[in-house]
Amino acid sequence: MAKPKTAKRTTTSKRPATKPDARSAAPKAKKSAPKAQNSRGRAAAGGPSLRIGHGWDLHRLEPIAPAGPGRPLVIGGIKLEEPGFDRGPVARSDGDVLLHAVTDALLGALGMPDIGQLFPDTDERHEGQDSRLFVTAAVERVTRAGYRIVNLDTTVVLQRPKIGPVKERIRMNLAKMLGVGTDRVNIKGKTHERVDAVGESRAVEAHAVVIMERV
Repeated sequence: MAKPKTAKRTTTSKRPATKPDARSAAPKAKKSAPKAQNSRGRAAAGGPSLRIGHGWDLHRLEPIAPAGPGRPLVIGGIKLEEPGFDRGPVARSDGDVLLHAVTDALLGALGMPDIGQLFPDTDERHEGQDSRLFVTAAVERVTRAGYRIVNLDTTVVLQRPKIGPVKERIRMNLAKMLGVGTDRVNIKGKTHERVDAVGESRAVEAHAVVIMERV
């Protein structure tokens, strides 16, 4: 009896499935154009919208001429007097410690040279100079740089005389120099609790902080 024929099996070789390359499958991210930058690394879009500056100054107090080298004590453009107190700042200019601090705050906010570099005390042209000139020059630089002053906060540290009686006049003076309202200017008076040179009326100092915004 004949054996039944069996069908031959045909085998097909299967190629192993290849995994897609993750690098080629992932969508390519679009590269954004780099922002233009200035030499200091900031985005060159006219500079920061806000700037802040701090100024500080100190002057030695000596007997007023002819008794000594001191000048009349002027703070914020206002002359301070007190019976029995005859000391004033030793300086090339009028020695207005507050206006010097304000000038440095304005210049510092712009990253410019300080008052001593722009108006050196070795320059005889500044002998007895009214310090309002320094503030005015600094404000002009603020305007040219494209900024305007938002507000100014200051502190005068002086054992005597007290600045309380003339504080409002100083405030009005500063506001006029800066071209802002008096509500944007603050003056604080502090003693030094009879400690160190300031507390012993051998020196006077002032601090100023200014904020400005791009116009």
